[in-house]
Amino acid sequence: MSDDKDTTGDKDEQQSTPQTSRRSFLKTAGFTAAGVAVGGAAGGAVGATIAARAASKQAGVEEELRTLPPRKSPGFDHLVVVMFENRSFDNLLGFLYDKQTLPKGQKFDGLHFGDYSNFDPIGGGRVPAHVYNGPTDVVMRHPQPDPGEEYPHVNTQLFRTVDPVDNGRRLVPDMVAPFNAPPTGARPDMDGFVTDYINAYRAEHGNAMPPRSEYEIVMGSFAPEMLPVTSTLAQSFAVYDNWHCAVPSQTFCNRSFFHASTSHGYVINGGKGGYRKWFDTRNATPTIFNRLEEAGLPWRVYFDANQLISLTGFIHAPVLEKYWKTNFRTMDDFFDDVANGTLPAYSFIEPRMVYDHNDMHPPVGPYSATDVDGSVITGGGISDVRAGEALLHRIYSAVRTSTSDTGSNAMNTMLFVTFDEHGGTYDHVRPPAAAAPPPTHNTEMGFGFERLGLRVPAIAISAYTARRVINDPMHHGSVVATLTKKYNLKPLTVRDAGAPTLMNAVNLEAPRQPAFWPQTHPQWLPANPEATAPFSGGDDNRPLSPPGVGLVGMLTAHFGGDETKVPRTYREAYDLIDKHGRGLFGSY
Repeated sequence: MSDDKDTTGDKDEQQSTPQTSRRSFLKTAGFTAAGVAVGGAAGGAVGATIAARAASKQAGVEEELRTLPPRKSPGFDHLVVVMFENRSFDNLLGFLYDKQTLPKGQKFDGLHFGDYSNFDPIGGGRVPAHVYNGPTDVVMRHPQPDPGEEYPHVNTQLFRTVDPVDNGRRLVPDMVAPFNAPPTGARPDMDGFVTDYINAYRAEHGNAMPPRSEYEIVMGSFAPEMLPVTSTLAQSFAVYDNWHCAVPSQTFCNRSFFHASTSHGYVINGGKGGYRKWFDTRNATPTIFNRLEEAGLPWRVYFDANQLISLTGFIHAPVLEKYWKTNFRTMDDFFDDVANGTLPAYSFIEPRMVYDHNDMHPPVGPYSATDVDGSVITGGGISDVRAGEALLHRIYSAVRTSTSDTGSNAMNTMLFVTFDEHGGTYDHVRPPAAAAPPPTHNTEMGFGFERLGLRVPAIAISAYTARRVINDPMHHGSVVATLTKKYNLKPLTVRDAGAPTLMNAVNLEAPRQPAFWPQTHPQWLPANPEATAPFSGGDDNRPLSPPGVGLVGMLTAHFGGDETKVPRTYREAYDLIDKHGRGLFGSY
């Protein structure tokens, strides 16, 4: 995909007649079919109700959005990034297009365009990539249980290596060198996802063998109709089908690379160095936030008010702690800033990662909870992708309807949506080589940082963005590269210095007025029993996801607590954050 701008644009994108109804997954027929596919007749009925309600509101909302003056030249003045958790490109968007629906003249590296499968070490044969199937409330939490996401697991997923063999029966803290690393010069065949899923299951379940119905889940993906918000945006703006995360491992190192272009040699969240390692003053290398601050350019990190603390602030504490009170704000402030036209040059949004999380991370723990009277509650939005869809809908809708005469508005703001890492979910594309920033020796688990992680979803949304599949090789260093090049700032490391920028998503000369952007309508989301505390329905003991454990682990490390007693449940996390986290960030 070239960087050449479209001087005429797709007629749907620039003419005065809205075309959103044709694009939207919320047509009554389309959404109802999706409801039946994943949730039976009840799901279809819900889809029809939402579709009818959305259609009745469409015209009025569109008429309320006035025409905004264009920028002097194509581009953006305000970049907003929201980063969700632990989904590969194939898991979320692999079935976005098929040969019939792919726009003419475009290419898309998805699952409809090849025969993709993984070796089955138990039953023999192959486990094919497939669309999830089953009751809606179960599908929306797949994969369950959560796949392995740490560096040794990802080595097995990519290369089908288990070295030494005993690592296949161990939990990560007990694994030993070379941590399933491949032989020198080996190429990943992307054939070990099922193998690793089975190994992780056996390590966590006393060597018990899972049934095929359990382990084939790791090869599953969502159909477009299941994720109406994400899919609508991906099919209406620019979707990247070759965007890779920074490290073939888990959350903290990838989020560190996203803003610092290094993870200081770390490849797992905690490990032998504990969470305290992130606070080491030796890690006081600048981030893009520091570069912006030095240049007098405004920036903010927005986090959920119920969570009280920011993961970004903790990961980069050695250089960002002095800004915790001034530049870290809640999502309520974000929506106010969007409405008032006061967005900074760069905004970074963290979903909720602890209790009641809406970060799209796969679940940990059981599907259902037992209420105080002994009845079983099902359908709660626990680790439910619909919660993330609802958050994305709110963020996008706020940007789309922002019409401030001064400062930020829909005409000069780009919204970029991505994920930190693949989280162990299947993807068929080999990660490429990468420039290795220091340190490259004496690193955690011996990784040299010479290759990227797997593909993750990435969508760019702006008035100057046409509906396109962008095939250019991209990675997490591209956001830092975009900001450093836009504002003539010094690169952070070799990783971002040579990275391509988001300007390939600025591909229209004439802007799309927001009145003609699609409206999004998330699926019905069940009430979440973790929405308030103290928790009801027996949810005090529901286990935290890895990012949730990591976040409260960082808080524990910050106040000098015992890291062997890091909270593992919603109740424990709530109590710890309420006691030690209140007042650390912002003015709350």
